[in-house]
Amino acid sequence: MKKFEFSLGRIRDYKNSILDKEKSVLAGLRMEQNNIEARIKELDNYEAELNAEMREKIRVGLSVGEIKMYEFKKNNIRDEKIALNHRLEFLAASIELQQKRMEKLKQETSSYDKLEEKQRAEYNAELLKEQEQVISEFISQKLIREKTN
Repeated sequence: MKKFEFSLGRIRDYKNSILDKEKSVLAGLRMEQNNIEARIKELDNYEAELNAEMREKIRVGLSVGEIKMYEFKKNNIRDEKIALNHRLEFLAASIELQQKRMEKLKQETSSYDKLEEKQRAEYNAELLKEQEQVISEFISQKLIREKTN
């Protein structure tokens, strides 16, 4: 009997390669998400430092120009945080979509694996039958030879 060959192996391998690419896309999205979250924390820390510095200078006395400078910096921080939060929302939606895409691909590759297991089991059962038949024929021929001698 010929060697077992899964006829849909190439398709499964192709789907697995697509799944690997989708995993790397997801990893990139998550990395960007982590970078943005880290930047937001940096901005929060800078804003806290700026507020503390401003309070300290208010005690000593601030000019109108200095107050405007602090307000300008605080507004820039707020605007950047708003933009980063919008980007985070977009990334969260993208990550969710990517996870669904990957789940679908995992199910497809899993179905190919299950089909291969089923076909391999059928192949092994057929191979076992053939081997049993060969053994049976061998024993039958041996018995016939013994009877004729």
